[in-house]
Amino acid sequence: MEHYLKFNILGKVKAKQSVKFANIGGYTRKYTPADVKSYANWVRLCFQNAYPDNLPSAFPHDVPLRMKINAYFAIPKSFSKKKRETALCFGIRPTVKPDCDNISKNICDALNGIAFPDDKQIVSLEVNKYYGEVDKVEVIIHED
Repeated sequence: MEHYLKFNILGKVKAKQSVKFANIGGYTRKYTPADVKSYANWVRLCFQNAYPDNLPSAFPHDVPLRMKINAYFAIPKSFSKKKRETALCFGIRPTVKPDCDNISKNICDALNGIAFPDDKQIVSLEVNKYYGEVDKVEVIIHED
């Protein structure tokens, strides 16, 4: 039987942002924006709540992994009833930010040491963007 884990992250997806720089008293300091840190903590908490018995790591360090990330964006209120129905059937897909690569980077980094020892184990990654009733992200991790 294939070993896999599936969990949801409720709320708007946050993209991984580049490190920011600030000049303080003549010195340049690097920092990660607070909302990026907060989202990473939320991702970890969602995984820990779904799989409390699989901590600190659900998969061994030498196992190649496949990850699928489905990001759902709440349907805009401006959509007509017909357009809304089409969106819910995946006939219309969101082409809005954040980019798929930035979505995956934030989630993979957040799950390091929690769901798996290191995200270098991910040998296959699929990221999809859909419209849904609410903002959420579904994450599925499989042994490859």
